[in-house]
Amino acid sequence: MNRISMKKQKTTRSEAVEKRPKVLYAAATEPHLRRFHTPYIQALREECTVLTMATGEGVDLPVEIKRKVLSFRNLGAVLAIRKILRREKFDALILNTTLAAFLIRLALVGMRKRPRIFNFVHGYLFHQPLRGKKERLFLTCERLVRRYTDEIAVMNEMDRSMAERYKLCRGQVHMTRGMGYRFPEALPVRDEALRREIVGDEKDALLMTFVGLLGGDKNQEFLINATKKLREQGIPAHLMLLGDGVNRETLEKQAADLNLSQAVHFMGNREPAWQYLAITDLYVAASKKEGLPFNVMEAMACGLPIVATNSKGQGDLLMEAGQEPIPMGDLNAFFEKVASIYRSGALGMGAVEYPTLSQYAFDSVFEENLNMMKGFLSV
Repeated sequence: MNRISMKKQKTTRSEAVEKRPKVLYAAATEPHLRRFHTPYIQALREECTVLTMATGEGVDLPVEIKRKVLSFRNLGAVLAIRKILRREKFDALILNTTLAAFLIRLALVGMRKRPRIFNFVHGYLFHQPLRGKKERLFLTCERLVRRYTDEIAVMNEMDRSMAERYKLCRGQVHMTRGMGYRFPEALPVRDEALRREIVGDEKDALLMTFVGLLGGDKNQEFLINATKKLREQGIPAHLMLLGDGVNRETLEKQAADLNLSQAVHFMGNREPAWQYLAITDLYVAASKKEGLPFNVMEAMACGLPIVATNSKGQGDLLMEAGQEPIPMGDLNAFFEKVASIYRSGALGMGAVEYPTLSQYAFDSVFEENLNMMKGFLSV
């Protein structure tokens, strides 16, 4: 091969590398990227140059994002992000989590040339109809940056409806089945010794479980009040809370004030939660806001009966499986449903079948989601 041919081949290879789209894949925290998006990032890197951004170690472009939208420190995050975007000159951004997606799009305001943006919505922080000033603020934030949003993927019917109603992007609104959950091949067996550590030797105890952050919209306060009502009506209910968070002290005080210190069990972070679900009689959830909650999917995978409020995402999963969620905040309806299931004896693992669950498994959604992203990136 002569020098001219070698030079031409080298130039062609160089041009091929340059034509690879340069993509920013971002979320608020590194654990979110690691838990939900690693396979997608790895697959996209076969055809694109992909850099990751989040708060925490282990990402290509670390930024410090505070959890509160109106935190003054987030102004510094916006300026830092803007500097990165100017320097890196991305072709496209794939955004995840509400706060990170908002701040990154805010950093684009006033920039003459911007990358195309695909926003994965893991649950808008507002409902339809809107509930109070805080939700109006969150909707206003989304409307402020909608001109910088080319396409959206949502995970529940209410978010799809709101994205279309308020025109929260310039192009298509996609409906997805989440990022996909990797269910274990085999579930653990029921550990009676572990169960006794929680409920003791109380006869006919009803062990209810919720897995999630102790704080904000997970609404464990409601579950504690429900536990009180059940015990007042003669049902020996116990509530096991797996997770930790800023509201733990407040929730522990609530339980103590209601004389439930021996009936509400704060277990802290216990991952994976399967061994605790295996000793559970009934899964309960009162969340006010969700996207497409993995914790409910895990309870379904165990075949546990579920009593949950009709928040978006959470309600979608139950209704699709033929289960009726409880109206938000309706303590009496929640009590009646739990009491009915308890009296029926249909408790514990394998008590209920959820035939629709398999469509949310990772293997069912991965190719669909990846092709959607590749179509957006045109690779």
